[in-house]
Amino acid sequence: EGDKIEQNPNSAVVWHYTKVDSDGNGKFSFEETMHRTIGTAAIKNDLMFISDFSGLFHCLDAKKIDEKTTNEDGTHPPVVYWKYDMFAAAWGSPLIVDGKVYIGDEDGDVDVLKAGKTLEVLHETNLGSAVYTTPVARDGIIYIASRNTLFAIEAAGK
Repeated sequence: EGDKIEQNPNSAVVWHYTKVDSDGNGKFSFEETMHRTIGTAAIKNDLMFISDFSGLFHCLDAKKIDEKTTNEDGTHPPVVYWKYDMFAAAWGSPLIVDGKVYIGDEDGDVDVLKAGKTLEVLHETNLGSAVYTTPVARDGIIYIASRNTLFAIEAAGK
């Protein structure tokens, strides 16, 4: 008989994130906006990391809402700790391992950031071609596929 939509009384939106006026100037800059994404979020210790197609990498609180900011629909966004501009589209998802978060971008850069509430870039390297994938870790080795090469990276001296 066609599609039917029913409200579920046992669920509700906790928060949603489209933009947050971080500097309090009443306007939303490029960096204060969540853009389109095809990646999934990675969460550890209530810190949520997600990238977007416009090259921004966001760190949010998965549970806390920003009560001083209100969305157009009257809900509150999550607390936003930081945003990092990678200057290239991110297609893959982040990986969190050993207190670090790894994310690749379309320029072939792989950024390693501290998985914390304060933005700290630990390392950036370029793999020579686009990284459209999500890094994977196993037994102390990080595996990252670029557009044309698969890399296995291990800490020096192992």
